[in-house]
Amino acid sequence: MRNWSIRLVFITLVAIVLIGCSEKEKKEPEVLPETSAEETKQHETTEEVLDEELPAKTSDLQEIEAVQIPDSEETFRAQQPGLFTAEIPYEEETKQVWGRFGLGEYKEALTEKLEVLAEQSQDPELIFKALNYYVGSNAYDQVATELEAFSVEWFEPYLPEPGEIEGSDEVEQQPGQAVILLDASSSMLLNVEGKQKMTIAKKATSRFASTIGMRDEVSLIIYGHAGTQNKSDKELSCRTIDEVYPMGSFNAEKFKNAVDGVEAKGWTPIAEAINYTREQTKDATGKLTVYIVSDGAETCGGDPVAAAKAFAEASPDRQVNIIGFDVDQEGENQLKAVAEAGKGEYISAKTIDELDQSITKQWLPSLTEVMSASNSLLKHWGQSHNEMIDRSNISSRFYYASLNEASRMHEALQIMRSENWITQEVQDEVRAMIKVKEEDALTVKKEMDERARTRIENERQEIVQRVKEWTDRMFELRRTQGK
Repeated sequence: MRNWSIRLVFITLVAIVLIGCSEKEKKEPEVLPETSAEETKQHETTEEVLDEELPAKTSDLQEIEAVQIPDSEETFRAQQPGLFTAEIPYEEETKQVWGRFGLGEYKEALTEKLEVLAEQSQDPELIFKALNYYVGSNAYDQVATELEAFSVEWFEPYLPEPGEIEGSDEVEQQPGQAVILLDASSSMLLNVEGKQKMTIAKKATSRFASTIGMRDEVSLIIYGHAGTQNKSDKELSCRTIDEVYPMGSFNAEKFKNAVDGVEAKGWTPIAEAINYTREQTKDATGKLTVYIVSDGAETCGGDPVAAAKAFAEASPDRQVNIIGFDVDQEGENQLKAVAEAGKGEYISAKTIDELDQSITKQWLPSLTEVMSASNSLLKHWGQSHNEMIDRSNISSRFYYASLNEASRMHEALQIMRSENWITQEVQDEVRAMIKVKEEDALTVKKEMDERARTRIENERQEIVQRVKEWTDRMFELRRTQGK
């Protein structure tokens, strides 16, 4: 009995000790410090900044799906420039490049776009559309527009109408000298029949010079081309007279270059231009004729009537002829007086056709010159060669643009494949689509080139036909007159 009591007491003590230890091992719940409103706001702001520093990758899927792959001239011209290639310079985009065209500084940004695309779709057609959307050419429409505007100024001799020589005796005239004074004052910037007067006058002057140049030596003097129409530039404009084609035999290319360089700008110093011509030709002997092509009266305060009289009185073989182009009544009265004082003729031309006809009245062709009108068209051979080269250079830009575009697409596609974002099968399918577009671009280039060639050749044939008809009439007229 005593042993059992001792055991009971011992067990009780052990139990108390164990219970105490267990209570000490229990942890008090952790009390977090209270967070102030300011600290909470700062925490939220930090999260917002982190969100701004790590933007989510955006998708262009909707725009890509709307892309139309071009396969005709109309759709190629309507193609929008690529997102990354819109600013590539035209000359660079359309040049012939050996090897790869290469991606620009946008390569990294493009790679990110391609990664997002690959995550969204493995459809080859959609990937091809994406390549067009990102790196498509920006030059198709500009090349087509340039080719449409391309033209050739085919040589065309003057062709006097039969009525202008009917009833006249053919006299073989001795060679002389002819001076053309071309008005380049600011009024020549105005339009006649929708075309600038300066442009019309320059073309007519070139053709006229080619005709009289068959017999006479030719000089081209310009006035009104210096300064501006402002009063501050009046002195400069009124005293600047230049001989841009020195007296000599006619050379079509050199004369055209001289005329093309003329720009209408300032005042109208007709008297000073005649005086300049008189000084330039003071040692000339034989026939000397001045042809003034002008659209208005003297505006520099000079006396063109006195100047013309002094020029004509220097020799019995000198005269001043004036062709007034779209001149008002006051200007016409003065120009008529100038022509009369210069022992010449004043001819009024209100339209483009009248200007051409007016200039032809100043000279009549001999038999040799009638025959040479047709022979002169041999110049078209050289022009045709140049036309073919220039036209081909333009149309080839269209195809080069497609090749450079394809090069960028292939490089972008290779990035996707090397990163294992697409399979080899997908890459091959997209490559085939790129090739089809290249072939379509080549087809369109050939069609546009042929259309331009036909248009330009038709213009040449119209000139050939006019010369042929005129030549036939001239020979028939000579036959009926027994010549």
